Amino acid sequence: MRQRSMMVISISIFLLWANYTLAQVNNIGDMASELQSQVGDIADLIGAAAFILGIGIALLGLLKFRQHAVNPNDPSARLSTAFTLVFVGAAMVAIPTTLGVGIGSLFGNGTANVSVDGSLRNIN
Repeated sequence: MRQRSMMVISISIFLLWANYTLAQVNNIGDMASELQSQVGDIADLIGAAAFILGIGIALLGLLKFRQHAVNPNDPSARLSTAFTLVFVGAAMVAIPTTLGVGIGSLFGNGTANVSVDGSLRNIN
């Protein structure tokens, strides 16, 4: 009985989901414009994730600096590791700006749907 109800629920979800996924585009131009409208959302997601991870990695680098200052003879608290973590964190914080330049280069400067230039479209 439980398997039958689960099967009915999954078929119902599939049928509801299939209606949205079967939306047809008429030509390649429509497909390209749909893809172009989704690029901004993907870039926002990547940019936000990179920004948050970059801040976390930079904080880990600062903690490594502190660990090295407390015990400079500890092999796990090398100064090079601390510098590397801070620089990688700074690079990841800069990824949203880099994505904005890359998307502007690929799709031209007139793309209004791309908002990875510092302000996220979903938060504003």
